[in-house]
This record gives sequence, C-alpha cells and structure tokens, in this order.
Amino acid sequence: MDINIQIGKKDDWDHVTYIGPINEDSELHLNQIESQLGKNVIINFRQVEYVNSCGVRSWINFLRGIQESREIIFEECTPEIVSQINMIPNFKGKAHIKSVYASFSCDECENQHWELYEEGRNLPSSPDESVAEKACPKCGSEMEMEELEDEFFAWIEAS
Repeated sequence: MDINIQIGKKDDWDHVTYIGPINEDSELHLNQIESQLGKNVIINFRQVEYVNSCGVRSWINFLRGIQESREIIFEECTPEIVSQINMIPNFKGKAHIKSVYASFSCDECENQHWELYEEGRNLPSSPDESVAEKACPKCGSEMEMEELEDEFFAWIEAS
C-alpha cells in the first residue's frame, strides 16, 4: 500500500495522520512534511500497517530532525508501534505517548480486538499495574492480551 501522510490543524497543534507502512519509502514522504510542521505536533499511528528496519531508520532520522524545536505527542499507537518503542527507544525520541492500542484475542471464538489505552482514562501508570479484564464483544468470554502486560507497557517506565 502507498504511504499517505495527512496534516490538519486544530488549535495550536498540527495533527499528523500516518497511513500505510513505515518502510524504505517513508524517508521521502517524511522529508516532505518536515517544513510544514509547527511547534506542537500530534502524530496518529492508527493506520500504520507495519514497520520494517529501513522504516525504523527513516523514522528515527525524521524524529531527530523535528524534536529539538517542537513538542511531539504520539497517539493511537498500534501494537506494532509499541513494539518498536519498546525495542528501540530512539523510535519514540522525546515524544510523549498519549494513547496506545493493545491487542486481545478470544480463545473461545477466535475474535481479535484492539483496546485503546488513553492517558488519564485507562492507561496504566506503570508496567506492573494490571489492566482490567476484557470481555469478548462477540461471545462474552474473557479475552487475553496478546503480549505480556509488563512487557507491552515497558515503555512507561522508560518515559
């Protein structure tokens, strides 16, 4: 799929929506938006399909270029993005993480579900804090988080 980066403005914030993969083609797209960004930037990752190693390099270079003079917030980080943040601290840089999706699965009906964890609502304050049990929206059975909670939320401790 192609990469599409959309920028909208609300109040004093630039809202960046990244659509598609973060891969070897990302650098060109990211370089094109750098000069369009103001001092406050929110980056939404909800529609990121996947991240590969070339994309990680492009992303880190982009973030290094914009973070010194800007406040940056990440929102709706997919499990793939959270995985990158946990493995490669420079992927997050100095950004503040406002919300993440965790992936849950149901053993009974094999349903997959993403749950949004938002700061100030249901995001744990530490990796050791347990999240509430989730009932499957299809069958009502208890769902299991696909990652170990303390490993998935490890980035909180590093923030």
